[in-house]
Amino acid sequence: MEPPQTRYATAAGAQIAYQTLGAGPIDLVFIGGQLTQIDLIWDLPEMERFLRRLANFSRVILFDRRGAGISDPLAAGDTPDAEHWAADLLCVLDAVKATQVALLAERDACAVAFHLAAHHPQRIASLVLGNPSARFSVAPDYPEGEPEASAEQLCALLSEHWGTEKLVSVTVPSRADDAAFRRLAARFQRASATPLRAAAHYRQFLNLDSRALLPRVTCPTLLLHRPQLPLFHSGRHARYVERNVAGSRRVELPGSSLFFTFEHADEALGAIEEFLTGAREHADAGRSLLTVLFTDVVGSTKLASELGDAAWRDLVARVQQMLQTRVDRFRGRVVDTAGDGLFAVFETPTSALRCAQALHDAASAMNIGIRTGLHAGECEVSGESVRGLVVHIGARVAGEARPHEIWVTGTLRDLVAGSDFEFARRGNFRLKGVEGARRLFALARPEPGEDEADD
Repeated sequence: MEPPQTRYATAAGAQIAYQTLGAGPIDLVFIGGQLTQIDLIWDLPEMERFLRRLANFSRVILFDRRGAGISDPLAAGDTPDAEHWAADLLCVLDAVKATQVALLAERDACAVAFHLAAHHPQRIASLVLGNPSARFSVAPDYPEGEPEASAEQLCALLSEHWGTEKLVSVTVPSRADDAAFRRLAARFQRASATPLRAAAHYRQFLNLDSRALLPRVTCPTLLLHRPQLPLFHSGRHARYVERNVAGSRRVELPGSSLFFTFEHADEALGAIEEFLTGAREHADAGRSLLTVLFTDVVGSTKLASELGDAAWRDLVARVQQMLQTRVDRFRGRVVDTAGDGLFAVFETPTSALRCAQALHDAASAMNIGIRTGLHAGECEVSGESVRGLVVHIGARVAGEARPHEIWVTGTLRDLVAGSDFEFARRGNFRLKGVEGARRLFALARPEPGEDEADD
């Protein structure tokens, strides 16, 4: 699906880049903080999914403020405050003819939300604030703030590591082991601002004090926060905002990421949709209960060397045709093929298991061996793409499977309890990128004396 068209609005002689997505009845502005680059935002699959889910019930408005992303740069030494940031947004709202909007702001961008709600209440219908703070640093009359050492540590971290993969371990700890994500995140940072500009922005943000504006915020306000974040006691700050914004509602979400997009996004999306529309009609629209199947040829590197390039290509073509035929027969759908491998999804675990058996029988008839892994659960579905933890687990199970065997998770085995399938226990495995140990089983008759009791 193509990203939305980038356009420009003019504010005080500067051009401000913006995009709109969706055509719902609500105009919803999303400001993710300092880290913005609206062209590259679509290279991050989780961010695209998050924004398109918001666009199911709203017209989403994105923009890069002056000095960030693809909007005009600032003069040397200039750092815009919340007032200037708000002025850029108001210019964009005029350009898209949005008279009144809901505003979804995270972290440092919450200062802009407070300013707009207090000074331009006619333009702001409601606020959704992610990990908000009215003031970052501690003060005699603000014990909720962070100690000066924390502020200096954050600025030093940004100055030294902005634009590198290092920051992922602090901002999105759950993805610290994902090399591809780290590379994308570092590229995104470099495209949004230089290390000097990023550090200057956050140093200014750490000195902002929006406490006097909170009593002037009269629109409906939802506060979303993680209980504890690196370098930032988000719970204390969110509770202060709740006490001082009349009628605001606070929701605590799980996880340790600064960004709701990359961890437990569904909980955040559901809370946002329900707050803005009164229901969660679209919150789970992109999820389906599926069984995932991964398979590949055993010893493919050695086999390719023995056959030679031409013969190997012919064999791979025959294997892929065989795989596609069997998946079609059992009413599955091929999501992806890579070399001699296959990723397919099925509506039921029974059809997926029957297909796996047929694949192994056909591969044996071709004098090749394959290994297969299956798992079942709710997947994120967007067009032809299928993503999520269930997919990740299925791929890891296939990687653990022994040659010529069909391995499944305990989850899938339990789903077909009472059927004619029998499973042999293969043990508890720690799958890379997955918390805890998983019980894995092979589709086979258990060997005599093998203990099949659940652990």
